[in-house]
Amino acid sequence: LSSVVPRTTTKRRKRKVSPIAVNLTNCKYDLLRIVQKKLGWKEVGDEEDWQLYWTDTSVTTERVMRLKSTQKINHFTGMLEICRKKKLAKNLGYMSAVFPDEYKFAPKSYILPAELTEFLEQYKLSKKRSKTTFILKPDAGCQGKGIALAQTAAQALEALEVIGGEGGVAAAQVVAQRYLMKPMLIDGYKFDLRVYALVLSCDPLRIHVFNDGLARFCTELYEAPKTGNLKDVCMHLTNYAVNKHNENFVFNEDELATDEGSKWSIQGLKDYMEAESLDFDAMWASVVDLIVKTVISIQPSLAHNYHSCFAPENDGFSCFEVLGFDVMMDDLLRPWLIEVNHSPSFTVDTPLDLAIKEDLISDTIELVRIDPRAIKKAQEEEKAEAQSRLWGGGSGG
Repeated sequence: LSSVVPRTTTKRRKRKVSPIAVNLTNCKYDLLRIVQKKLGWKEVGDEEDWQLYWTDTSVTTERVMRLKSTQKINHFTGMLEICRKKKLAKNLGYMSAVFPDEYKFAPKSYILPAELTEFLEQYKLSKKRSKTTFILKPDAGCQGKGIALAQTAAQALEALEVIGGEGGVAAAQVVAQRYLMKPMLIDGYKFDLRVYALVLSCDPLRIHVFNDGLARFCTELYEAPKTGNLKDVCMHLTNYAVNKHNENFVFNEDELATDEGSKWSIQGLKDYMEAESLDFDAMWASVVDLIVKTVISIQPSLAHNYHSCFAPENDGFSCFEVLGFDVMMDDLLRPWLIEVNHSPSFTVDTPLDLAIKEDLISDTIELVRIDPRAIKKAQEEEKAEAQSRLWGGGSGG
């Protein structure tokens, strides 16, 4: 009789996967650290190996070229082409000239000082019709700093003198944007939307628009611009950094109260609009449309910059970027693009801020797909390839 010897099996020991390393050296926002810790990832410095580099500033071509195949960074080189006010006006102007019916979503703008004469002509024309108001914005400005309203050439030149400093009007790097005179109001207050979009890759272009965001309200009741209120920034500017210092600002204390206070969520705005029988879905579709078309305006240069940094076999996903689009609706619910931010604020001053922005960062990281097992496999393949080159190079002696 033959006996059957049972086969013994040995369990494969699972390889330990190291936690994802995130370099936050140039990130000031605690929110990124909150999300990183919840994911079980570790924060590292410049001298350590990392898989994700999150920075609050734009990145140079040289910085991107140093990326390894297992590393990702949260900016594209060249995105400032829509995130600087003058460059945004220039690029949208080019597209509007070629596709006038598709690029109607930006207010008429003049790039100063280059178009100063043409800009000042608008005030001469306005005498023959209704008074024209322009909002003057420093090119690299943020948080409402240095912004001025002007209804006459004299007011505009005075503002430009201040912005230009010692260099005067000729040194003022400014965009003069036609002011939106009839904005959508809620309870008499002007507001804008901060809409977040993730550019996941530039070639092919893949954009994801976050389905929530913020509605940011002025803190003084709106009146159309006139001589007596041109400097009332809390009536005309929706910037949170400006309005939070006003005594009328109401901080949201409850993340579930999405349509209360001086800052709502976009979902709270949706609830309000639907209750008022206003077509939120049509408005939101137009917002998404203008976001996509804005990024399309610079897609060729983004793709060129990207491919100049990486080898042909790169998968196209080494860079990504979260953009903040500032959009304002007029009284007909037509959205207008005001500006684009390449490093939108992730400050969380209220529970509503935290809820929205934490979801945004978490969704972004999920879409970016930083897979520790894939990273470990790629690292092992790179190590094996390096050893192969080493031994191959030494075999001819």
